[in-house]
Amino acid sequence: MRNLIVDEDTCRRSDVARRDSAGGSSSDNVRTARRRCEIVDLRRALQGKISSNEIFCGLEIVSASRPSGFYQRLLEEMGKYSPLFYALTWHEEAPADTENYLPLNLLENFPSNTLLHLAAKSFKRDEVIRISRKALALGTINVFALRGDSLSEDGDFKHAADLVAFIREQFGGTFCICVAGYPQMHPESPSRELDLLYLKAKVDAGADFIITQICFESQAIIDFVNDCRKIGIRVPIVLGIFVPMSYECLERMASICKLDVPVKIKDDLSRVRDNDEAVTKFAVDLAMQIMTDVIRSGVTRGFHLFTLNRLPLVAEIYRRIEFLKTEFGN
Repeated sequence: MRNLIVDEDTCRRSDVARRDSAGGSSSDNVRTARRRCEIVDLRRALQGKISSNEIFCGLEIVSASRPSGFYQRLLEEMGKYSPLFYALTWHEEAPADTENYLPLNLLENFPSNTLLHLAAKSFKRDEVIRISRKALALGTINVFALRGDSLSEDGDFKHAADLVAFIREQFGGTFCICVAGYPQMHPESPSRELDLLYLKAKVDAGADFIITQICFESQAIIDFVNDCRKIGIRVPIVLGIFVPMSYECLERMASICKLDVPVKIKDDLSRVRDNDEAVTKFAVDLAMQIMTDVIRSGVTRGFHLFTLNRLPLVAEIYRRIEFLKTEFGN
C-alpha cells in the first residue's frame, strides 16, 4: 500500500515554513515525564467519539529536519484545536534504520495521541521490534502500518497486513494499529473487489481502525464505507482530507498517489490558479462540501487532515468544522 504522505516542500507554492532556533527548557523534561504517564489509546478515544456521535478530526504532521523548537511551536498552535490525534509521517527517501528514523527521533516531543508511521517494505523484523519498544518507552502505543513506497526489497514485510500480523504476534494487544483504505481502489490492485478484500485482510490481521487515502468524490467515499461494512469490516473508518494549496500541488499529488481527480475540479481550480486567495477558498470549500456530504450520509463523522504543517490551513478548516457541529450537532 502507498504511504499516506503529502510532501510539505514540493506542494508549497509561495509560503515558507517559519524558522525557529530557540532551544528547549527545563520544562521539557517535565512534559516528557507527564506524557509517558498519560498514554492515549486511540481505540478508546475513537470509541468515545463514535459513541457520543461527535464530529472529530486528526491532523497529519510532516516529519522533516527543522530547527529546534519548530515542532514544539507547531504542536502548541495545533493543540488549540484539540485534535483527536496526530499522525507523524516519514519521507521514505530518508534512511530507514532505527538510528536515523526521523519520526522516532521526533516522537518524544509529541503527545501520546500520535500515530507513528511504519512502512512495511522498509524494515526488518528486528528493526520493527526496536522501534516499537522505543515508542513504548516514550509512551506511544499508536502506529500507522503502511506498505510504503520504498523500492528496497530488503525489508521483511511484503504487505501491510504482514506488518500488522507481526506487531500483534510480538506485542499482542499493546498497540493500537491503523491501516490505509482506498475509496477509489489502490492503483496496483487488480479490482475494487479484491482491494476491499486486501483491506479486510489487514483488519483481520489485527488493525483497529482505517484512515482513507485522498478522494475528491463524496459518493465514492460513501460507497467505500458502505461496501466495507457489507464485507464485515467493523472498525472505525476516518476520512482523509487534502486541501491543495495550488493547481500545481493538486496535479503533483494526483501523479504521485495516482489519484482520480474529477475533470471539473481540475478545470475549476485551473481557472483561478493565479489567485492564491481564490485557490484557497475553492480548495477549502471543496473539502468542506465532501465532509458535509459524508456526515449527512451517516457513514462517518471522523476526518483526518493532511496539514502540510500549515497552521493557517488548520485554523480555517477548524473554523468551518465549528459550523458543521452547529448544523449537525454532536
